[in-house]
Amino acid sequence: MRKLSTVLCLILLAGMLALPASAEGTYGEAPMLEKLVQQGQLPPVEERLPEHPKVSDEILDEYLDFEIGQYGGTLRLVTQVVNWDADAFVMCNEALLTMRSANSDEITPNIVEGYEASEDFREFTFTLRKGLRWSDGEPVTMEDYLFGFNDFVLNEELTPVVSAHLRSGGVSTGTPLRMEVVDDWTFKLISEDPYGGLAVHFSIAGWKGYTDILKPAHYLKRFHKDYAVECHGSEDAYWEFLAPYAKVMGYDDPKAEGIWVNVFNQVDCTNWECTDPMDVLTSEYFKDAGETQNIPGLYAWILKKSDGGVMTFERNPYYHKIDPEGNQLPYIDYVTSTLVEDMEMVQLKYMTGGADFGRESATIDNISLYKENEETAHITAYVTPQHNNSCLLSINVNYGLDAEGNVKDDEASRAWQEVATDVRFRRALMLSMDVDEIIDTVYKGFAVPNPYQECTHDIDQANALLDEMGMKDIDGDGFRETPSGLKLSWQIFNYAGSNDHIPMCELMCEFWSEIGLNASVSTIESTLMSTMREANEIPTLVGWPHTTQLWHYISWGQESWGPYWQDWYAAGGLNAEDPSSVSGLEPPEEVKEFYRKLESQMIGSPEEAVNEIVPWLATFCAENAYLIEPFTDLKQCVIINSDIGNVPTGGIGISWNFAVDQMFYRVPQN
Repeated sequence: MRKLSTVLCLILLAGMLALPASAEGTYGEAPMLEKLVQQGQLPPVEERLPEHPKVSDEILDEYLDFEIGQYGGTLRLVTQVVNWDADAFVMCNEALLTMRSANSDEITPNIVEGYEASEDFREFTFTLRKGLRWSDGEPVTMEDYLFGFNDFVLNEELTPVVSAHLRSGGVSTGTPLRMEVVDDWTFKLISEDPYGGLAVHFSIAGWKGYTDILKPAHYLKRFHKDYAVECHGSEDAYWEFLAPYAKVMGYDDPKAEGIWVNVFNQVDCTNWECTDPMDVLTSEYFKDAGETQNIPGLYAWILKKSDGGVMTFERNPYYHKIDPEGNQLPYIDYVTSTLVEDMEMVQLKYMTGGADFGRESATIDNISLYKENEETAHITAYVTPQHNNSCLLSINVNYGLDAEGNVKDDEASRAWQEVATDVRFRRALMLSMDVDEIIDTVYKGFAVPNPYQECTHDIDQANALLDEMGMKDIDGDGFRETPSGLKLSWQIFNYAGSNDHIPMCELMCEFWSEIGLNASVSTIESTLMSTMREANEIPTLVGWPHTTQLWHYISWGQESWGPYWQDWYAAGGLNAEDPSSVSGLEPPEEVKEFYRKLESQMIGSPEEAVNEIVPWLATFCAENAYLIEPFTDLKQCVIINSDIGNVPTGGIGISWNFAVDQMFYRVPQN
């Protein structure tokens, strides 16, 4: 892996790459757009593209034998989550910068045309892409960046807590970055402390998008309280304008505290909301308020319709990317996302040809079934490295406590606090697990044991640790009580959206029953899960952490194994003059050191992060057994219609989503 200075050189080089010869003259465009131009409904493609379009480069050259594609067709997706499609989200999401193949050291400009960093990594200069336009045809200007940063990020009502990646050094305790305009087409982001990882955050880490700091000012200013006079002539006129919007949302008085913020956030659309009709189709949601516009975007496809459980995304005529011969992307005209009943129906759609692309819900345990149905379903099932680990168990040592750190007065809470805060209990859970059986039974051999974790099915050692704690089966029911004699049982919560979680959790329960521990499985949908997590009602959780396939975005599960500690950290407790005065619970010193290491991951070079910091964090989590990750290097499936071209030949699976704008149907569709 190259040093960060080399990465920055690559970025600068990419920003200066010559455009293809055809880009200096005539561009190609989709027939459906050409017709609109002929009808006078769109300007010519040369006027819709930026002065220097982005030559699409999401995939490393070694992973893609690129072909010039043909236009047309509809890409069909399926989802079992209302108003959300993870595959569509990744396909659409655009960041200021691009990390090629989502996990490389090659970062190139995307929404912006150029980027460079000072030698001390305190000043970062961005050059706007001249001629870039929103999906409604309005130009993207410096005003949009200033509005997004100064009037959203730095507005305390709209953004009560500025995200760590927008703070100096990329840490939660840093002061917010400062934006400085150099000229109409250049701005700087200034960090008080070195911030070597900024390019990673502004390209791929956390799947962040341009919406973090770039907003369509021409659309959103009219909803912002600070622009009441500028946009409406007076404050009274502003409140009069806002009233019908507030009424649609159920508020009688638009002047009431926080109401304008609620309305603004509803009409605004972050990258995470780009597949939610309630956020994208603003004119439909607020039609009773007289709204006639939808918020414009910069995505390859823009959500245009949601009806009968089917969301339809249509190509953005102002999309800023081209192929090497100057043809405007994407090649595919439409993307549809159909809501189905459950994961079983999703799998059935994949196996019967009812979907043209599937990665998020395509699981490795079904690889044999996918392969068996390739010919009849006209699909190809690819096996790729997975960017996350489907099953990592977090052991919540804060469960059973109230927000002040007091143990709740019920037996389940008291029992859990008595044992879960003892590392011997947590290590017994780890030692009793049989990683080989998990890999073979649930994941068909497509993973390897985690070298940092001792999931060796060492029942004798696990029992010895519990005996040492004083945990015994007092009542003879086959399960141990706590050292003080309290009954102990708990649930392993997991998401309904992953069909491999249930057998994984069932195996865990079997392993733990061998050492006299009583656990059961609880599978719930994501909305309820979020509610329960916020209320600290989950003792153990199996989820999808991001692992070493994405060194720059590894999740260590701290929001699940120590949620009150995480609240303290997020509130700035690490560097507060009086840490005990900060909201949340102050963690023990070893956990504070964990947070310090976590923060340092984005300050130095990628080599330091990969070779020093990540191993330290992995060792910490294993030794303390706050989270149990039996295996790593899990593979996943990507299901793609066999007629589709420009499919990558390697790299992590999720990076293929980013490259769908380059994919095309070899066989014309009706």
